Amino acid sequence: MQANNISKDGKLAAIIAHFFILGPVIAFFINQEEKDPYGKFYIKQNIGLTCVFLLLGSLVGAIPNAYAAYGFYAFIIILWVYSFSGAVANEYKLLPIIGGFIQKIFSSKK
Repeated sequence: MQANNISKDGKLAAIIAHFFILGPVIAFFINQEEKDPYGKFYIKQNIGLTCVFLLLGSLVGAIPNAYAAYGFYAFIIILWVYSFSGAVANEYKLLPIIGGFIQKIFSSKK
């Protein structure tokens, strides 16, 4: 889905949100004034990706097999690159497999 009216702060927040752990926090504060939906979308995606990294990483770390770790890191890197390419291209790209779930979990109920 192509986004036509994205503010500079929204795009900046979307790109900064891709920096591991601190990126989503910094992007959240950048996006506070305008509350751009594009920035909010990618902030939620990357908070979810960070949570998946931390949760699954702790499980994979318990497996004494290097190939499990290689596969896990490849999975996370592919998701990160996919998300980052969408943020740079001004497109709303849900993460494969987990994107819809992440958006549901972090949506604000009004």
